Amino acid sequence: MSQALDGVRILDLSRGPAAGLAGMILADFGARVLCVTQPGTEDQFTRLGAAPMWRRGKATLPLDLDDEEQRARLEQLCAGADVLLCSWRSASLRRRGLDFESLHSRHPHLTLCHVSGFGSRGPLADVAGYEHAVAAYSGRMRNFAGTVDRGGPVFSALQVGVHACAQAAATGILAALLERAGSGSGRLVETSLLQGMLPYEQGPMLGAQFPDKFPNLLPALQADSEEPPMPSLFYHPAQAGDGRWMQFGNLLPHLFDNFLIVTGLIDIVADPDFDAKQLRLPAAKQEAFRQRMLARIQERPAADWMTELIADGGVVGTTYQSTQQALQDPDIVANGHVVTDAAGVKQLGPLARLSKTPARIPPALLPGSSAEISADALRVWLESPRAAPSRPARQTPPLQGIRVVELATIIAAPMGAALLADLGADVTKVEQVGGDPFRSMGAGIGSARVNPGKRSLSVDMKTEAGKAAVLAVIKDADVVIHNFRPGVPERLGISYADVAALNPGVIYLQSNGYGPDGPGAQRPSTHPIPGAAMGGVVYQMGERLPADLQDFDQLCLWTRRLMRANEVNPDPNTAMVIATSVMLGLVARQRNGSGQQIFVDMFGANAYANHDDFLSYADKPPRPLPDAQGLGLNPLYRLYPCARGNRASGTGPGGKRDGGNGGKNTGGAWVFLAIPQAHEQQTFINAVTAAGHQAPGADILAAADARAEQALAELFAAAGAAYWQDLLTARGIACVRADGPLPSDFWLTDPQSGAMALTTEARHPQWGSYRRHGPMQIFDGAANTITLKGPPLAGQHNRELLAEAGYSNAEIDRLQADGVLWQAGP
Repeated sequence: MSQALDGVRILDLSRGPAAGLAGMILADFGARVLCVTQPGTEDQFTRLGAAPMWRRGKATLPLDLDDEEQRARLEQLCAGADVLLCSWRSASLRRRGLDFESLHSRHPHLTLCHVSGFGSRGPLADVAGYEHAVAAYSGRMRNFAGTVDRGGPVFSALQVGVHACAQAAATGILAALLERAGSGSGRLVETSLLQGMLPYEQGPMLGAQFPDKFPNLLPALQADSEEPPMPSLFYHPAQAGDGRWMQFGNLLPHLFDNFLIVTGLIDIVADPDFDAKQLRLPAAKQEAFRQRMLARIQERPAADWMTELIADGGVVGTTYQSTQQALQDPDIVANGHVVTDAAGVKQLGPLARLSKTPARIPPALLPGSSAEISADALRVWLESPRAAPSRPARQTPPLQGIRVVELATIIAAPMGAALLADLGADVTKVEQVGGDPFRSMGAGIGSARVNPGKRSLSVDMKTEAGKAAVLAVIKDADVVIHNFRPGVPERLGISYADVAALNPGVIYLQSNGYGPDGPGAQRPSTHPIPGAAMGGVVYQMGERLPADLQDFDQLCLWTRRLMRANEVNPDPNTAMVIATSVMLGLVARQRNGSGQQIFVDMFGANAYANHDDFLSYADKPPRPLPDAQGLGLNPLYRLYPCARGNRASGTGPGGKRDGGNGGKNTGGAWVFLAIPQAHEQQTFINAVTAAGHQAPGADILAAADARAEQALAELFAAAGAAYWQDLLTARGIACVRADGPLPSDFWLTDPQSGAMALTTEARHPQWGSYRRHGPMQIFDGAANTITLKGPPLAGQHNRELLAEAGYSNAEIDRLQADGVLWQAGP
């Protein structure tokens, strides 16, 4: 069976997990990836526990780029490659003549995918790009305030930036390859860890631009309080009778009803004060019911509750697990998200299940293993350069002309479709009468976040006329995306068999909670479930959850902390995978002419988001855990409190010092420091010393022990956070403020965000002009290559879409009169 990327050649000059994972995904689906290494030097990233996995399926070739002859060999390799994948800083690319302008003049066929930390332009373009430095700088660590026993920002453990950046790189490469087939010309594709943080800003940025419209909602959307709020009744952690922790996520009324039935609490719906739509009670009754609910869950062990939930099939709930425990999860195993090779190594399976061009997962490249390219393979590469372009690249959106029909609700799948719209696809959102239920939640802010750039058709698919209308729109689509549970598309007449009979070339992607196989196949899911079950939340909490049974006050404390830790990231994590998977299908179709069915699920996508620990092999280093204070992983990679103000004397207004209390101060000024490499430590020492401070010795930093922690804490307490950022980022050191604006303000006001054009002007049909999130990829160095639009009203494009599908005005009027079509008011 062929693979999606058979024959594609990728020359890889990257270091680190983001580009490494992107290359791994492409190699899994058939691309030949050749990694160029520097002889005589050790790449510190290869010591990471997950490196054997993201190095799988790739060949290596040592080349000394300072040697003229070997540099010429690199040029030959570029001539035979389709893509150059690189994570060097912009200045290094220019110095080596590998910036896109220089590269394109020599190899116009070649696509350059540049993966960076903070972006290729702006004041931080040449600062070392580490996940957590970027997270701290963009305000993400402020979102976790209140999850530990201190004030201030809290280390954001899960590497969501790496995950989103890796998917964005893979998606961008695939989009460039898809378009290149028409011209043969390569393009510049840029993405960054900073852009990787964008998907996790899920609406407060938009709402903050309309304070008069949402005066009471914004505080609830922004995690700005040191005291996390109590969870909603429907999104609630709980402790079972055996001490294990569980997570429930019954967002919709019918799901919450199922939960009440299974737990024997259904009598609450008879209370005249119970709001069955908002799933709330008056405050006093709400807290009394919460106490009763939590006590009920403590009556039985977690395994008993899970048996009940699976048997019912309609309750959203799971147990909290570490990532290593998740390797054994029945749904993960049944859906092939973990594979075991002949050496007994367990590692991530395919990103998605493609029915006609599946991935093949090679063994992990364990330490000490060699993957140097064979002489024959190298000769074939060198002796078969790619053809020169037949015409220049279009300089237009790479998915222009691709039509996507999305039949999905809430966040993950709609956001995945929106990411394709950002690449130029024409996306039609098919909604039920009344619209996607997400429109009615949170005043529609979240819905506006995940549905920009689309057209909307609101139709009653339970009627024959409605089903016919949807099929008429689908018949010319390139892609169909849905998130129905198994069996529902068949009942609606839009299963893969139904759609493929009408449109054989369609790429048909279905996204579910657990996957099509295993005990969860028919069960619903919402974002807290993979967050709890795949290990992300347990990781955020440092694997320190109390096992002894808690009283009500302590249950309230821990459930607040768990829900703040279990933020919305599982949905964007899945959306990024959906976009990549669709692109794999489109490129495969271009190469073999065949449409196919693709399966994606939230468990598998969030296993990828936990890539750094979603594998197991002998002598694998354990996943480093955040310390109990939520400061970081070690003295060279953590948060430090600073003096208030920005004076090197360490005094704020009135001469009062703030901070420098071992991380135990409340709020105040903070920086995040990342200097894990020896050369970074020396640069740090030089910069601090030149500024007149007493720097820790190189031996103390290298030891990374309590002495280093104390020395660095005292040093940072001597000046303000902005002072340290200015001093050290000028030398390329990742030492950035962690006390800056929340993400809702950061993206709109930060100079680095502005330099990379990570927000752009758009228009909401009801609220007016606003700045929306920018694209995950920048093509040809210009973010404005694609005009990004705002979201539609439900049914806003009914007439336009059906006219394009061949309906007359009279037929459309009849559907409107019969209630088959629906449109939201202005």
